[in-house]
Parts: sequence; C-alpha cells; structure tokens
Amino acid sequence: MSKKYFVELRSLKEFPHSEQFTVSDEFFDDEKPDIEGGNLNVEVEVRRLGEGYSIDISIAGTVKVPCDRCLSLVEIAVESQMQLRAKDDDGLEYDDEDLVLMNPSDTGVDIEWNIYEMAELALPIQRVHDEGECDEQMTEVLDNYAGEQQRDDEDAVDPRWDGLKALLNKK
Repeated sequence: MSKKYFVELRSLKEFPHSEQFTVSDEFFDDEKPDIEGGNLNVEVEVRRLGEGYSIDISIAGTVKVPCDRCLSLVEIAVESQMQLRAKDDDGLEYDDEDLVLMNPSDTGVDIEWNIYEMAELALPIQRVHDEGECDEQMTEVLDNYAGEQQRDDEDAVDPRWDGLKALLNKK
C-alpha cells in the first residue's frame, strides 16, 4: 500500500483536523478485485481523544462493477461513513476491529484499505444496469438460453404422472 492515503496523527497540533482525498480508477488495482474503477471523494476528520485519536472517514461518489446480468461495467453511486480509533499499542489485545494500534515509531495511519472496504460494503447486493441498459448481445444470449431451458422443462414429464393419466383414460 502506498502512503497516498496516509493520515498523519502525531505531528498534528490543532484539532479537529480535516483532510480530503480523491480516489480514481488507479486506486482499484488487482489487489482490489471486486471493484473495477470509480471516482470517490474522501473526507477525513481527526479529533484528539485523551491518549488516542478519533478518525471519521466519509466517502461519496461512484464505482464501476460488473453487472450481475450482462457482465459489462455498471456505475453505482456509493456513500458511506466509518469511525476509527487509533491509540498507542500498550501490549494488550483488543477485540475491536475499529481500533488501530500504533507502534511508537508510527506517525499516523494508512486508511487505503478502509476506503476500499467502505466502497465495497456500500454496494447493493444486486448490481445491475437499469432496465434496458444491459449489453444487448449478452441479453440476447441469456434470453435464448432461458427459452431453451423453459422448453426442456415443458417437454420433460414426470413419469409418476403417467399412472394418473392412465386412470383418467380408463373412464
């Protein structure tokens, strides 16, 4: 991970402190497989909390993901917020995924993975184009396949019904 999305903490003199980042297509590389690209505005606000720090992260923008129907890229609007806490590593173990423990040599926190997680978790379960906007060739192939499946299902008769049909024909 790069230092591009690094938030300095120890050198800050005034609180609250605000920073802004812009995330573009280059951010979503091979290490981040589910999202193909996007444009996000990231706002970070840092506040001092006693011996530690509170880091509020907000993202807003669009990301490009494969459509669940036609597999071509679809742009989806995302918006999310997260709050992290950072403090010096005191040797104790904590069961809190929103807590970042810093070594004494650390000057801040890299939030690159947090930004990606926020974008990923803000996506809807079903990621599809609006009706009529899917790739026409893929839609045609899918419609043909669905029609074949339906015909096969109609032609296949459960053999258990043959006995009942024989009873009807006896009348």
